[in-house]
Amino acid sequence: MHIIYQKKNDALHDLIKIIMRPIQAEHIRNAYLNSPHCAITEIKFPMDFFGFFPTDQEIKSKNLSHEDSLEKYSLKLSSDIVLPTCWHPSSLICNLGSIGHQARPGGEFTQSGNHSVVLILPMMIGIVTGGNHSITQGILTGNGEISPSDLIDLSDELNKIYFNGKHWISSTTNQIIGSPRYPEFGWIWEIAKLLTK
Repeated sequence: MHIIYQKKNDALHDLIKIIMRPIQAEHIRNAYLNSPHCAITEIKFPMDFFGFFPTDQEIKSKNLSHEDSLEKYSLKLSSDIVLPTCWHPSSLICNLGSIGHQARPGGEFTQSGNHSVVLILPMMIGIVTGGNHSITQGILTGNGEISPSDLIDLSDELNKIYFNGKHWISSTTNQIIGSPRYPEFGWIWEIAKLLTK
């Protein structure tokens, strides 16, 4: 039974990756397509995720102890969904070819003090809040891991709202309470409900 449960959860996490990969790609490539400081804005939690700042009655984010969870929630840049936002084309270009393996000038990707990621559970997506360009290079070369600086678990909140394809709807009042920046955030919210069953 445990094997079946684990296979289901692995499959759902793979589906979340399929859904979120285009968002990751857009936030990496957009700086190439725009003038300096005119690129797409970074993803901010909770505003971009929900389209509103939740109150305790709507969604209560549970911050987990970072110290207790470092090893458990380390994110692999080669395979996990980590969402950096490149904002300056020259910074992006300067990093190309510099980080990724021992033969490159910057060597392998290693996490430093300016690299920070907020990990959203149970979706297992990391939103980068610092070190965007070097983390991007780690993603591009499939090299390195990063431990989250903050852990937010939404598992207990999933049934309070639902996504109708465009808006967040309160499960209690059936009223529209907001819209995510990307509908993909709503899609993975509904998938996450299956992860907790």
